[in-house]
Amino acid sequence: MREMLTGGDLDVLTGDYLAELTMLILGRDRLKDPDAGYARTFLRQLEECLGLAHERGVKVVANAGGLNPAGLADAVRALAERLGVPVRVAHVEGGDVADRHPGSLAAHAYLGGFGIAACLREGADVVVTGRVTDAALVTG
Repeated sequence: MREMLTGGDLDVLTGDYLAELTMLILGRDRLKDPDAGYARTFLRQLEECLGLAHERGVKVVANAGGLNPAGLADAVRALAERLGVPVRVAHVEGGDVADRHPGSLAAHAYLGGFGIAACLREGADVVVTGRVTDAALVTG
């Protein structure tokens, strides 16, 4: 993340954190702790780089929300407050279809970029999502 923020001009930094194996790991994490289910590595990277992104006016869009985009958004807000970085954080939900598949650890539909675009239009500086298509991170 730091390399991207310092390597040249950019408007939006995107990040893809959700491989299939990662979704399994996040599902197991969430079984142990209902507040878990997102990629904690994103928070560690953001802790180092949120101030720099804000300073440079770079929006951050990542699918690191995994199974709990709202939980990650809350964690990002807490991080921003602790760091004293005034950012607006939004999240996209809607891909969780586990209720249609009883007994599944997790089941998700891939969303497109419309939710991301709406969050950015409303002024979000950081947008976190769950499962979205790879292209949605950019098209949004």
